[in-house]
Amino acid sequence: MVKILAVGLGGAAGSLGRYFIAVLAERVSSLNFPIGTFMVNIIGSLLIGFFWSYFDKIHINNEFRLFLFTGFLGGFTTFSAFTRETVQYIKAGEPYHALSYLLFSNATGIVAVMLGFFISYRLLR
Repeated sequence: MVKILAVGLGGAAGSLGRYFIAVLAERVSSLNFPIGTFMVNIIGSLLIGFFWSYFDKIHINNEFRLFLFTGFLGGFTTFSAFTRETVQYIKAGEPYHALSYLLFSNATGIVAVMLGFFISYRLLR
């Protein structure tokens, strides 16, 4: 039961964080680009890299790991929204927008995971 609560509470917190970032991003951006989803995925990738490296150095209990990785970061990142937006570009007859969004998001996400891992490694030796 504790594991289920850890995942559920983490997921709720992550989903709320995703929502607030998406709303804020749409208010401040006039780009014809799903910037909120993009930002959340990159921030989530950075956090996954950071905590992955950090928790390789210290022990955390399984419930907290479930809360953070499965719950919070799983609820926070928005891969399903990302794929839907990519398909929307294709359906709208904008395959180049779809391809650029796909490539830019994935490449930047990979770099963010590596950067998070590096930052954690350098700060928390």
